[in-house]
Amino acid sequence: MAVPETTGISNRPVITIKLASTSDELMQCYALRAAVYMGEQHCPYWEEFDGNDYTATHLILYVDGEPAASMRLRWFASFAKFERAVVLKRYRSLGLFLPFVTWAKDMARKKGYTKAYLHSQRRLWEIMERVGFHKVDDRSFHFSDHEYGALVCDLTAADCEVPTVFTDPMILNRPEDRLDMPGILEQSMERGASNPHAGWNNDRRAN
Repeated sequence: MAVPETTGISNRPVITIKLASTSDELMQCYALRAAVYMGEQHCPYWEEFDGNDYTATHLILYVDGEPAASMRLRWFASFAKFERAVVLKRYRSLGLFLPFVTWAKDMARKKGYTKAYLHSQRRLWEIMERVGFHKVDDRSFHFSDHEYGALVCDLTAADCEVPTVFTDPMILNRPEDRLDMPGILEQSMERGASNPHAGWNNDRRAN
């Protein structure tokens, strides 16, 4: 997946979507979530930052270089779970949410997932149906003072080769959202294998 993914039409703002891959980008995701969930929806801190952030993938969307939206993805055996999707209030008139979800679905598809799953507040169910999600069942449930339902979306097969254990090892070393682009470790191949730690192992055995 090529990143950054940027679109610009005439005088419209430039939209960039990418994997949050630095500590600064992660802090931007957390700041966006705090502004929306804690600031607007009055979610308690410990419920918003629930212990799953360091085991998840985070996506961030920029408008003209300014952090505007974020989303958290967690990977289960048979489905990708989309979580904590927010768009900062001043950017909501730009229609960013649907293309952001579509980008996340495409990333999950290229990793080999056939289903995307999420918990959506009731007020957003109709919006989620526009991007292919439907209710798992008739149950609703509550957390952080809002009513939710479980929704799922079938993902079509990726139009590229999905990674397997037989994929070129160097491809599997690439960043998650840039599997179609050579990574930094492929550049290191030019140095060859000098095995700089070999002497250390010999010294250890001698002692």
